[in-house]
This record gives sequence, structure tokens and C-alpha cells, in this order.
Amino acid sequence: MQYSHRYIIFSEGPRKGAISEATLLITNQMFNKTLSVKNWRKDKTLYNIHGKDIANNDIISNAINYLEISNFIRRNGYLDSVAFNLPVIKCFWLDTTFDAKINFHTHDNVGDEILTIADGYTKQIYGEKYPITPKLTREGHTYTTMQPQLLERIVKLRTRIIENSHEALTEDWFFDLRTLISDSISLIEITLNQIYIMAEYNPLPMWKFDKEKLGERHGRKFNDKLGWIYAISGNQIGGEAYLKNVNNLRELRNHMMHFDPPQLVFSIEESTMWINQIIDVGWLLIKIRKAIGADLSIDLINFVLQKEAIFYPESIFAKRLPIDDIHDYASCRWPNVTT
Repeated sequence: MQYSHRYIIFSEGPRKGAISEATLLITNQMFNKTLSVKNWRKDKTLYNIHGKDIANNDIISNAINYLEISNFIRRNGYLDSVAFNLPVIKCFWLDTTFDAKINFHTHDNVGDEILTIADGYTKQIYGEKYPITPKLTREGHTYTTMQPQLLERIVKLRTRIIENSHEALTEDWFFDLRTLISDSISLIEITLNQIYIMAEYNPLPMWKFDKEKLGERHGRKFNDKLGWIYAISGNQIGGEAYLKNVNNLRELRNHMMHFDPPQLVFSIEESTMWINQIIDVGWLLIKIRKAIGADLSIDLINFVLQKEAIFYPESIFAKRLPIDDIHDYASCRWPNVTT
């Protein structure tokens, strides 16, 4: 059966206040300051930022300030480093990846020696005591981390789901939604695991690593993992405003991955709310990075600048009943579920 109505559309722009907050975060980071939006708006001076490009060459940005960045985002909906000739904006130990792909077998065709594609970033990030040395000897991939790839993939997949919402009554659309939710929670889990491992093998100054307090990485509740941030850095995350939505996505991820209970019911209207909750994942990750003392990446800034999704029913069904706690998705959950 073919459907033509597009059930979900984009809002005109990011969430209210998101542009100002995202611009403030990235401007303070680039200039190594802690000014307020009010103070930055008063500063009309244009500055050049010195840094490194992706190839580690020296680079000087175009003349910029808070207002230039903010105005660009308001016009385009995202921050483009190329437009300002910006240095690389990322956290070295969270975002740097040796992303290599080869299409050959690396023996030397003469003797038995195996030529190896080795990931040199791993030891740079986690130190010489880190027991893993990734090596690729034949057709395949190697990644130091999946952070940048997942950030980009989630944004693309979320966009595709909204733009293809005329297919929302197909299984393929559901499986894309399932993947979106799973990838978003994975992004948080990856971040927390990287922080734990960094603290264990190559802690930053002022960090503490007490394994008795932190416990093992594996088989831990999500709230225990969030507690690692305070135990390691001494700083609270302060992400309570986003945790309710993130925890809802975690419950959905667990249900959609394991199908326990086996049943699934959801409305397109509910899925629109979940698609918007994905943005809260980005804001929670920003809170985690700020608490741990890690730089933000331009990919993470653009993640939270995504437009919101709006449920758009057919006009004949424009009058809606409120979503309640006994129908639709609520009807297929275990009673009093906690994850």
C-alpha cells in the first residue's frame, strides 16, 4: 500500500534559545573565556583564531565574533567551520579517530611478513599502559572511536525519518526509527565508557580513579555510569532537564532491541515526540563534557541545532484526543517498568 501524506514536518528552526546557547558554548570555547551572552553581544570587535586544520597545519580563521557566528547559524541552521576557516573544533581524546578503510590484503607477496595498518591514536589518547593495539591486515575498517561517525549518522537518519514520514506506516520506516533511538543511546554509552577508560589509563590533571568507588564498567545501571562523572571529576553533570527524555529513549531502546514484552504498539504522534527527544541526548552529552572538562565538537554543536519535528495529521483528523497512559505505546509496556 502506498501512502502520500507526510505525517511529520520540520519546525522553522531549532528549539527556542538553542542558537544563543550553542553559540555561547562554542564562542567561549574558541576564545577560552566564560563570558555571558549579554557581554558577547556588546563586543563588536572581530577576532582571528589561531589553531590547526584537520591535517595539523597552522591555520588562522576569518575575522569572527559571537554575533558573526550567531547570525550565520540563524541564516543556515548550523555552524560551518569552512565558512569561517576555523581550526578543528573537537576534543582530542573523545573525538579523534583513525578512520581507515583498506581494500587489499597486506602480505608483502614475497615472504611471510604481514604489513599492518596500525592505529597510532589509541596509545596517544589512552597511554602506553592501555593493553589494546588495533591492527588491520586485510580488507576492512579501523576506528579509534565512533563518536564523529555516530553524530553524523544520527543527524542524517533523523532527517531521513522526518522527510520520509509519508512512509511512517511501513516496517522499513519503523526499523529506521528503531535504529535512530538505539544509535542515540549508544552515543551516550560510548562517551561514558571512553571517560572511564581515559580515567583508568591516562587521567587528566585533577581527575581521580578509584575502582572500588567506580566499580566495573560492565553490567552497570545507567545512573551508576552517570555517577562516574562526579567520582572522576568532582563535578556534577547538572543534566536533570534532559534526563527524563533520555531515560524514556533508553526504555524504548531496550524494548525495541529485546522485545520484552514481545508486543509493540506506537502511534506516529508518539514517535514524533521521541524524534524530538533525540536532541536532548546532545544536550546531555554537552553537560557531561562540560562537567568532565572536555571540549565540545562542532558536530555536537550542530547536533543540538537540529530542527524539531512537528506531527502533521491529515486535515480530516486534525482534532486530536490527548495521549494517555492506557492506549498506544503505554498499552504494551510492563506495568511499573524501570530500567
